[in-house]
Amino acid sequence: MTVAAQQTIYVAAYEFPPYFSENTANHMSGQLIAALNAEQDEYEFVLQHVAPNARYDALSAEGCCSLILFEDKKWGWAEKADYAVATTQPIKLGYERFVALKEPDRDQSFFTQTGLKFGGLVGYHYPFAGNITDNGVLENEYGIYLSHSHSTNLKMLLNKRLDLIMLYDDYIEAMIPAETQQQLLIAKEPYDRFELAAVVNEKKGLAASKLEQLLKKLNLNELLKITVNSEQ
Repeated sequence: MTVAAQQTIYVAAYEFPPYFSENTANHMSGQLIAALNAEQDEYEFVLQHVAPNARYDALSAEGCCSLILFEDKKWGWAEKADYAVATTQPIKLGYERFVALKEPDRDQSFFTQTGLKFGGLVGYHYPFAGNITDNGVLENEYGIYLSHSHSTNLKMLLNKRLDLIMLYDDYIEAMIPAETQQQLLIAKEPYDRFELAAVVNEKKGLAASKLEQLLKKLNLNELLKITVNSEQ
């Protein structure tokens, strides 16, 4: 009896903690990939780190990967991918909120002020800036300070070098210690809601429907729990 060779499926992942990070001991993508590989032997899923702006090329015909996890299709795929992609059902829902530093005279009305120094991330989409990811436009036309990590922006906020940053609930809960959270003024109303799914180029070895079948066999509620990690 001949055993079919296991097919390797490369999964793109960019710095997006706690979903993926090279700077933490564990992350949701790693836990999900490990569970997928343990559950079946038809495919071997392998994570491939890419830059945020490189994820569209990564899934192209010439790119390194077949899919990306924890991604919302509205994040530039229609504009930047010159090939068709399919998505699974959402793996997780997320909410983004503005975050500022607590001050004695500061309340939720602070988030409606104009002229605040905002810190964003390279390659990320911000609806108030038209979902543009061009660094020059964001920095020069919108006055946004861009870094490569939420931890950098958080440190700059705590040091009063930024007035405002945007974080999502999973990052706040998983990555920021409780004592640091106490220093933050967090917007009660989310700025944006996103649906994190797998985005798949089905011409590269795996259909979205097949991946969805595999995901349904897993206990996602347990797999997607992450304890607090400090980014290095």
